[in-house]
Amino acid sequence: MIKKRRKQLTQFYIISDFIAIILSFNLTFWLRFNSGWVPAPKGIPDYRIYLIIIPFLILAHMIHFSYQGYYKVKLRRNRLDDLFLVLLNTIVTAFVILLIFSYLKSYHFIGFEVSHVYLIFYIPVAVFLIFCMRLLIFRAFQRTLLKKNGISRVLIAGTNDLALMTARNLKKYAHFGIEITGFLAPEKKKGVLGDYKNLEKVVKEYGVTDLVIALPSNEYKTTMKLIEIANNLLIEIRLVPDILQIASLRAGIEHIEGIPIINLGDIPLQGWQLLFKRIFDFGFSLIGLIVLTPFFLVTALLIKFTSRGPVFYMQTRIGLDGKHFKMFKLRTMIKDAEKETGAIWSPPGDKRITKVGRLLRKFSIDEFPQLINVLIGNMSLVGPRPERPELVEKFKHNIPKYMLRHSVKTGITGWAQVHGLRGNTPLGKRIEFDIYYIQNWSFRLDLQILWRTLLKGQFIDSSN
Repeated sequence: MIKKRRKQLTQFYIISDFIAIILSFNLTFWLRFNSGWVPAPKGIPDYRIYLIIIPFLILAHMIHFSYQGYYKVKLRRNRLDDLFLVLLNTIVTAFVILLIFSYLKSYHFIGFEVSHVYLIFYIPVAVFLIFCMRLLIFRAFQRTLLKKNGISRVLIAGTNDLALMTARNLKKYAHFGIEITGFLAPEKKKGVLGDYKNLEKVVKEYGVTDLVIALPSNEYKTTMKLIEIANNLLIEIRLVPDILQIASLRAGIEHIEGIPIINLGDIPLQGWQLLFKRIFDFGFSLIGLIVLTPFFLVTALLIKFTSRGPVFYMQTRIGLDGKHFKMFKLRTMIKDAEKETGAIWSPPGDKRITKVGRLLRKFSIDEFPQLINVLIGNMSLVGPRPERPELVEKFKHNIPKYMLRHSVKTGITGWAQVHGLRGNTPLGKRIEFDIYYIQNWSFRLDLQILWRTLLKGQFIDSSN
């Protein structure tokens, strides 16, 4: 039902992008060379020669879109996120085209160079056309889909947490013509249309097209009976396995010699994606440290001249796979601040914080040296915030799934932090955001978190 429609929409998006890229190429050529708005001191190039750029444009756009996950139709489509993806993709594509054709020109494979002004014009034109074409395709797809297939009326067997979660998720696909008709259950509740034995009556009365069975494993006999009746009614049947409720991160299906195996701890950040994230972390942290070196020197002098003790403060934290590492910070407290209190989160108005330290914490400047941790590989730019061993030992026994946050590298900033969950905010809520980040990781999500971090002007928890 959903998979087929998502696949169809993805195919339309690919065709849409293909057309938009070709239109962008031509419109940009006219704006740059034929409109007369911008002078062309080197003359107007032959349009037929410029046509060689089109296949390179298409390849660069499509490959990068595919890598970005842009052809995976998301739930609750965020148009602003889509626009950001298109903008990033187009900038990268323009840069790639510049590199390729500069190389080809320098080695005399071609007799012309791509105009830099042309590429600058191409970026806004392509962003506008690709984005608008996608909007038109999506609206047209919705109308065609509903006209051709009508509404899929879904009946859910069960009213437990798994059934309710399934209903909430299916409602997110309303734009695909999916409608939750109601529930089947023995008890009378809001939305319940009948008992399990009334399946045939409910299907005929409400025009049900799909049955989703979300019953606990101990309701095996009921499940089999529902499947038997639904088969006779010729409606679509889908089964939500109860085992997925205990998935540690997110479940994925593997096949070993034809036998389906459910992996309860699958995460997207693996393989080449992990390598790419590491390369990005290394390059970004190296540039950051070089740029910030003069600033570090001034800050170090302020710390040294206003309070006794070292400039840098190293704390033991727990990182990837529960391993210990030393995290770098600029000292913001008096010397031996934890001699009497031990490892605790800093409360509001903590008297142990120095005057300079308070300023550093306000803008999270004390956390900048963690770029060193990112450079050497102990941390990432984005990830769950690392905690101290004493606190981890305490939390892991009291907070469900707490240790799952250590299945990826800890970060300078994270999904929880950009949502305002810093310091002494509810830890359970922060864990939910950390688990969401791990389950839904993408390079785009990392960029989004970094962008939000920069916009807010605060990086992470300066309270511990």
